[in-house]
Amino acid sequence: MEKINDVKWLHIETMYAVAQRQWTYIYDNQGIELHCLKILDRVTRLEFLPYHFLLSSINECGYLSYIDVSLGKKVAGFSTSHGRCDVMGQNPANAIIHLGHHNGVVTLWSPNVKEPLVKMLCHKAAIKSLAINQTGNYMITSSLDHLLNIWDLRTYKQLKSIKLNAGASCLAFSQKDLIAAGLRNEVVIFKDDYIKFNEEEIDTEEQYIDDMTQDDIYLKHRVNNANIKNLQFCPFEDVLGVGHSYGISSLLVPGSAEANFDAMEANPYESKTQRKQWEVKALLEKIQPELISLDPFKLKQVDRKTLEEKMIERNKKLFLKPKKIDFEPKQKMKGKSKTGRKEARKKAVKAANLKEFVKEVKEYERIEKEENEIIEPKENKKVYNVFDRFKKKSK
Repeated sequence: MEKINDVKWLHIETMYAVAQRQWTYIYDNQGIELHCLKILDRVTRLEFLPYHFLLSSINECGYLSYIDVSLGKKVAGFSTSHGRCDVMGQNPANAIIHLGHHNGVVTLWSPNVKEPLVKMLCHKAAIKSLAINQTGNYMITSSLDHLLNIWDLRTYKQLKSIKLNAGASCLAFSQKDLIAAGLRNEVVIFKDDYIKFNEEEIDTEEQYIDDMTQDDIYLKHRVNNANIKNLQFCPFEDVLGVGHSYGISSLLVPGSAEANFDAMEANPYESKTQRKQWEVKALLEKIQPELISLDPFKLKQVDRKTLEEKMIERNKKLFLKPKKIDFEPKQKMKGKSKTGRKEARKKAVKAANLKEFVKEVKEYERIEKEENEIIEPKENKKVYNVFDRFKKKSK
């Protein structure tokens, strides 16, 4: 049997991606193989960006890749220069990929930049797991030093540090911001009070490490003789899925899920026809990967500086429409003031004015071109002699 490193659902529940030992495969809900992505080899972790239709992966060599599953093409790929990476997560708010490395650093990546957007030193030991909440404002990390750190991604400051009994191998955020941590064979669920801070209460100069107490714990469950491998909250249901060395267990966690759902966003009771319609609509509204950035609200802002420059340039240019001339020919005698002759004189005056205006515009464009043109040094021209024709030509 081949080893499976990670599994992720795609845009619909009838397709999922599996990172196997050699390559990455896509299966349907009946277990039939649909595609084999040989471009994603030796993958350790997978993440799917639903609004961009991007399948992101990190392999054993620390190479980060982005695949557009709607087109089947590779969008971006670059080396993280941090070696093997086994910790990966995504920010649901801005589609930024978070990678946890062995030196305690968490890096934030976008498919548009070959370098990490942000580097955060979260721990003094290797990162074991990380998770980001639904709003994208908070991140929790755990490492081999038995610490659980809570971070504010808006200011990149540490809110709290908790000393655990063991290093948390997996972490998860619920829709109501409950924190679940897997400690060896025990599942611990913390209250949501940890991320409800006032900015005045955060001491930026000195951070204290609090020990885990019973007052901080909401629920606790122990799995006998089994190591916990993964945790995931079920959306819109008060259920926590626990994956361990003997299989899967489901735990009831009251108050962990959102009670009201938006049927236009995620409908747990949708029919087959509704699913097909939603898939077509999602493909039409797919967000391009070039729009992924740390601040998603920049897209709706007006670039005031560029707009002002364009307005100034437009005002500087002379318009091709000349000024209107009110010319009335004088009255002449002996039949020279007939209507036809008057109109001919009017046309002649207007044509002369237009000719002069065109000359001014061309002169302005010539001066503007000379100002903007980069003067390049002229190459030294070779001087030819009359007797050069008798020289041997170089082959």
